[in-house]
Amino acid sequence: MRLVIDSDVGNEIDDFYAIALALASPDRFDLKGISAAHYNNSRPGAGPGSIEKSAELAHTILEAAGSRGAVKVVHGCPPMRYFGHPSAGEGAEFIIEEARAASPEDPLWVVILGAATSSASAILMDPSIAENVRFVFHARSDFTWPARSVQFNVKGDIHAARALLASRVPLIWFDTGTHLTIPYAVSREVLRPLGRLGEFLHDFRDQEPWFARDDKGFFDMGDIAYLIDPGICREEVTNVPRMDEYMYFDFSRPNGKMLRVFDIDNNAAWNLLFEKLRRLS
Repeated sequence: MRLVIDSDVGNEIDDFYAIALALASPDRFDLKGISAAHYNNSRPGAGPGSIEKSAELAHTILEAAGSRGAVKVVHGCPPMRYFGHPSAGEGAEFIIEEARAASPEDPLWVVILGAATSSASAILMDPSIAENVRFVFHARSDFTWPARSVQFNVKGDIHAARALLASRVPLIWFDTGTHLTIPYAVSREVLRPLGRLGEFLHDFRDQEPWFARDDKGFFDMGDIAYLIDPGICREEVTNVPRMDEYMYFDFSRPNGKMLRVFDIDNNAAWNLLFEKLRRLS
C-alpha cells in the first residue's frame, strides 16, 4: 500500500506512535514520505515555526527506527487563507507527485494526522489526481457527530477541512481513538523492551508529565492500525456533509459517500503495535 503520512509530528506524542506502526509494517506499507504539518496552540514551537518543528521530530522518529534517509520528509503547506484557494508548498507538491505515480488499481493512501492543508491543497491544485488517491482524515469528534466537529485538526485549518469534504475524493473520516490508552507501567514492561524503536516510544513519554499519564490518549495510532486491520474497528457508510466556517455539518446537499470509522478496539490496536515491533526487533 503506497502511503504518505501528513502529520503535525511536533504537536503530540501520538503521531510518533502512528508513524512507528507504519514503519514497523513494511509488509503492509510502502511509506513514501512524511509531510510535516503546521499546528497552532500554546505548546513550544507552535505557530509559524510549527512546520519546521514537525519536520525536525519526523527525522527524530525516523532516526530511532533506523529509517532516516530511507523515508522522505517534506515541509507541509502553511494554513489556507481563503476557502477554495490552495496553499502552495512542498507538502502539496509531494502528494501530487506521488499520486501521479499511483493508479486507481494501486492508489496512494494519504493519512492526515494534523491539519488537512497540504492534502486539500494538492486536490485543489490538481483535481485529476482524485482517482489515484485515498484519504484518511483523523477528525475525531464523535461526541459532536453528526451536528458538527470541534476537533483540533479540523480547527487547525477549517478552509482545508471544508475543501476536503467538498472535493468528492475517496475519504475515510476517522472519528474515534480517544480511548487508545496504555498505562505507563504496562508500556514500560511490554513496549520498552521491543527494540530501539519500542524503547524510544516509551521513553518519550517522559518528555511531558501528561504524556506519562495512564489516561493519555494515543489517538493517531488508530488510523494506521485501521489500515492494517480494519476488523479491529467499527465503521459505517455515511453521506459526506458540507461544513461551514463554524464547523457545523450540513447533510441536506451531500457530497457523495464516505466511510466513517467510529470505534476501535483498544487492546487489539496495542497488540498490533507490539506484534509489529516484536517482529522488527
